Amino acid sequence: MDFKKRTNLFLGALLLTGGLFAQNVYVSTPNTSLVLSAPEGGKLEYLYYGSKLSDVDMQNLETVESKHTAYPEYGMNCPTETALAVKHADGNMTLQLQVLKVTASEENNAVTTVVSLKDKVYPFFVNVCYRAWQDADVIEAWTEISHQEKKPVVLNQFASAYLPIRRGEVWLSHLYGSWGNEGRVSQEPLASGMKVIKNKDGVRNSHTSHAEVMFSLDGRPQENAGNVIGAALCYSGNYKLRIDTHDDGYHHFFAGINEENSAYTLKKDELFRTPELALTYSSEGLSGGSRNFHRWARLHKLAHGTTPRKILLNSWEGVYFDINQEGMDQMMADIASMGGELFVMDDGWFGDKYPRKNDSSSLGDWTVDKSKLLKGIDGLLADAKKHGIKFGIWIEPEMANTVSELYEQHPEWVIKAPERDLVLGRGGTQVVLDLANPAVQDYIFKVVDDLMTAYPA
Repeated sequence: MDFKKRTNLFLGALLLTGGLFAQNVYVSTPNTSLVLSAPEGGKLEYLYYGSKLSDVDMQNLETVESKHTAYPEYGMNCPTETALAVKHADGNMTLQLQVLKVTASEENNAVTTVVSLKDKVYPFFVNVCYRAWQDADVIEAWTEISHQEKKPVVLNQFASAYLPIRRGEVWLSHLYGSWGNEGRVSQEPLASGMKVIKNKDGVRNSHTSHAEVMFSLDGRPQENAGNVIGAALCYSGNYKLRIDTHDDGYHHFFAGINEENSAYTLKKDELFRTPELALTYSSEGLSGGSRNFHRWARLHKLAHGTTPRKILLNSWEGVYFDINQEGMDQMMADIASMGGELFVMDDGWFGDKYPRKNDSSSLGDWTVDKSKLLKGIDGLLADAKKHGIKFGIWIEPEMANTVSELYEQHPEWVIKAPERDLVLGRGGTQVVLDLANPAVQDYIFKVVDDLMTAYPA
């Protein structure tokens, strides 16, 4: 069925339950369905998420008695956790969102559904958005928040999405770890109370716990059997996943930006858009959910995601900072002899006044250390061509060391709290450049552009 027919069927289904003011919204992928109740002037509520529904199944949803607000707001009647909490300029901290309208559009093999909500009293608006991919069993959910109040509104909590999961023998699977011990699997049954998975380091949000989880709905997780809901937050910053197992018979799952110490002041007519939460459902266990996510990521999230990656060797674990021309040539010869296609030279190749010998200096000074590379990058490119492979180079232009020419010349370019000492990272000297500073942006762009221009692949 082509896109136009699918979208027309969707729009027709909006009126399925008997008129403009009582409508169900059907968000579907090839093998999954998400159904919402969206009566105009009423509350937006979840009815169902799971395997694809038939027409008869959809009609039977009218008898569903247990409904949950699709984007729970703080202030009136929300006994569990909330997705959205605000403070109006007059001090009022309540919201009461009602459905204004539902729209659907199609683009790039996806159907996007937007349910527009408005507070009952204040000119405060929330768009609850769903993008259903028609070539992958993934639905992306996010929100768009705005207002037309006279003064700014403070957003204290702003989850991307919420999903109720019926209680039973539900198990949670997620990843955790640390440096050199990443990607450990944790699997546990969900019990009463709160489960929180979060990141607050501001740098690497998959280094420890991950912002992806899977819920096995019918017992201990299995790889290729069992009903599973997968959720992945599409965000590289600090995040928070909350699971509130309440006495109402449901696990309440919330995912989004970590709001701790990050309240956002929203100006009039400004749009705040949360990152997407990707959802999938599979009856083929954890591996089925993984396959759904992998297909979606290759098709829609990764650049050239359907093109096989080159077999590569990175110099880091082999030599660490001990970079030299002969060693790089030998490593290129080694990977080429094993059928490799790409060699990447990692840390340690740069620094003039302060040569990079360990992790305490030179970040920011992206110039070739001629004592290590007598023939420079030109010589490395010639060696790569000789061995019939591609060449890549490591740079981390957003970082600097206090022991560097860059910091000596521009100490004001690093992130630093007013009236406070520098927060120093790896090696006791590493600092982060302030990417909100246009001068820093120009510098970083020039670093990368100069290297790519001087040494094109």
